Amino acid sequence: MKSIFYRSNDVISVSVSALLGIMLLLLVPMIGCQGLVPFEDAVPIVSKHQPADIPAPLGFELDENSWSYLKFQHAPLPMRTVEVIYWGDRPVMELTNWYKEQMPIHGWEHISGTEDLGEQQLRYRKGDEYAEVLIKRTPDERGQHYVTRLIVKIGVES
Repeated sequence: MKSIFYRSNDVISVSVSALLGIMLLLLVPMIGCQGLVPFEDAVPIVSKHQPADIPAPLGFELDENSWSYLKFQHAPLPMRTVEVIYWGDRPVMELTNWYKEQMPIHGWEHISGTEDLGEQQLRYRKGDEYAEVLIKRTPDERGQHYVTRLIVKIGVES
């Protein structure tokens, strides 16, 4: 094995190529895999955004607190995070059945569903994304009437 150290005029020195190799080994872990994902500027959160692949029932209004965030839009694996909230007045089971019919039309595969005290939660998958649909009855802002609140969240399967 060749030594990276050599003697010259009674002084022990390190070869330049060995020194460059050591520096490279020290820099690679600091760089990591940043080169695999293209750099993008900060992506703003979009308020009141209605995703094209999430159906909204007729007569339901999109809440002002709805938002979406799309990261790495131009990368091989774009990621989006979405939370849309709708308000309306229809029975929970009617909307549950409606989503079970509509989501597959938009490319979503039904994975599971749970019921908890009249509240329905449906889970769907499309590629590496998931969508959760939460349907529940809740008092309106004034607390005078019950209305139906829909929350649809989209994220990346972990």
